[in-house]
Amino acid sequence: MEGSNLQETFGKRVRRLREERAMNAAELARASGVARATLSKLEAGQGNPTLDTIGALAAALRLPLIDLLAELTTPAVRLDRSPPASAPTPTQHLLARVGGSGMTEFWRLRLGPGQRLDRQPHATGTTEHITVITGTLKTGPTDNLHEMTAGDFISYRADVPHSYVAGPDAVIAAVSMTYLLALPAFIE
Repeated sequence: MEGSNLQETFGKRVRRLREERAMNAAELARASGVARATLSKLEAGQGNPTLDTIGALAAALRLPLIDLLAELTTPAVRLDRSPPASAPTPTQHLLARVGGSGMTEFWRLRLGPGQRLDRQPHATGTTEHITVITGTLKTGPTDNLHEMTAGDFISYRADVPHSYVAGPDAVIAAVSMTYLLALPAFIE
């Protein structure tokens, strides 16, 4: 990846994470100890931050350093189809890593044949991770549903209207929901 492209992507990520935490730039600058002018340049995709600067920003955003650097672009929806159960050797497949900057809840979803469950948006930054255990399920943002069968995995931002729709059989699915913790107000 070209240097300026990486700087631009990093700047957009810092800005997005700051805004998801309802922080203004002055609050992040103060909490991180990074000069306001430096932060403005970084968010604009200019400058070349040191590891110390990146670490200070990650700490102020309450993120592990790697979460600020890793996966600078994430898809809006990630669907992972289950391989056939007839595979000859046992396998283990990482579906998602949940960072330490928020709260994670684990849910069991049950729907009867043909049932539909529509949900309002959760808090900004909320992501749902779903694995279908039995049945056929359509889920995702309400305007972009994806059909899944037993063993399939999907993750999507749930801070938009989203839905679960069962196929002709009952559905059981495992749902984990991650969301950001509210940050305390900064003292002026």
